[in-house]
Amino acid sequence: MLNLLDLIFPKRCLTCWRFGKYFCDRCASTIRTIGTSETICPICERPAIGGITHPRCQSNYSLDGLTSIFRYDGIIKKAVKSLKYRRVTDLAREFMALIPPSFSSEVTKLRTNEAFLIPIPLHISRLRDRGFNQAEVLGRLLVDRLQIPIRMDILKRVKKTTPQVEMKDRKERLQNMKDVFSMNHLAIQPSSHIILFDDVFTTGATMMVAGETLKRAGARFVWAVTMAR
Repeated sequence: MLNLLDLIFPKRCLTCWRFGKYFCDRCASTIRTIGTSETICPICERPAIGGITHPRCQSNYSLDGLTSIFRYDGIIKKAVKSLKYRRVTDLAREFMALIPPSFSSEVTKLRTNEAFLIPIPLHISRLRDRGFNQAEVLGRLLVDRLQIPIRMDILKRVKKTTPQVEMKDRKERLQNMKDVFSMNHLAIQPSSHIILFDDVFTTGATMMVAGETLKRAGARFVWAVTMAR
């Protein structure tokens, strides 16, 4: 049923501009999910069964694995950019509805009684400019689906950085992320199983540094999840 805002500002498909939805049925049919044969290690980005970090890449402070849902192209790329830069926050619910049922069952395997989700935080100045954190907007919808808590009180971004999208070199991105995050150490228990969530995985620099910060604070298990890669 249409509400008043839909009448005043009707939704249009992000790709073909048909009225009605942000993801029309025809354009949604072009979306590519990442199959089980395409999962990668979050550290070296080479193929890895189930997205589990390779033993040779694993350290005391590395991510334990990575699950990305969609390929970052076509209408998915437009959705991420529309949400993040054009502030079309109401597309988030439609975006989340595109996630296949198999994703929930895969992530449920990671879930324990101590599991919770942490969206990658924005620096306070960027949050003030944008007005919202896109990872949090999507994350709050995702936890409803996974039936786990969301925690915004643990990881904090304390250093304003150059946007990663503007940096192509992996080493440059990692250096850009140095000392970016701080922790509320009292909120972490050794038994904590953390799902670290963001919109897009590119070189993985943000996820790796955030994961290391959480592990150094005492988290036992940190698995990265992103909407796209």
